[in-house]
Amino acid sequence: MKRHALILSLLALLTLGLFSLASAEHKEHGSSNHGKEMSMDHGKEMKGHGMGEVIRTHTVDDLTLTYRLIDMHQRMKDMDGMESMSGKMASHHLMLDVKGKNGAMVHDAKVGFVITDPDGKEVKTMAMAMGGGHGADVEMKQKGTYTLKVKVKAGDKVVKDSFTHMTK
Repeated sequence: MKRHALILSLLALLTLGLFSLASAEHKEHGSSNHGKEMSMDHGKEMKGHGMGEVIRTHTVDDLTLTYRLIDMHQRMKDMDGMESMSGKMASHHLMLDVKGKNGAMVHDAKVGFVITDPDGKEVKTMAMAMGGGHGADVEMKQKGTYTLKVKVKAGDKVVKDSFTHMTK
């Protein structure tokens, strides 16, 4: 009986040790956030942090709309080990921060984009809410002028915006 208890105790210690080692190694690889919800707050100033280039800020009916564009292909090429991913994803990520009259982020808005490329091809997409901002993956790899139409529904208020952006 003592021998059986000793063997079980040793197995338990060995198992605990292996889990500790695996956990430590997992954290060393920078993967400690796996399985946790990650929040992106587009409302904070994020220059130099991969949050994209501000391409337009415009106020419509007391809502301030700030558009940011991230070149995802370039971003993947700049990240160690991610170079091969650049061809497997949309060329850009378009983000829209919606702020109310008081300057606070509007969290419950619905955002849709209609993007017309330089050849006249129109693509519609809905943005996903991300920490107050709204983002969508879009194809803008062709050089030229794009027309972006945006519809924002925030509560009972619906606002529309339209502008052009040139990619080089």
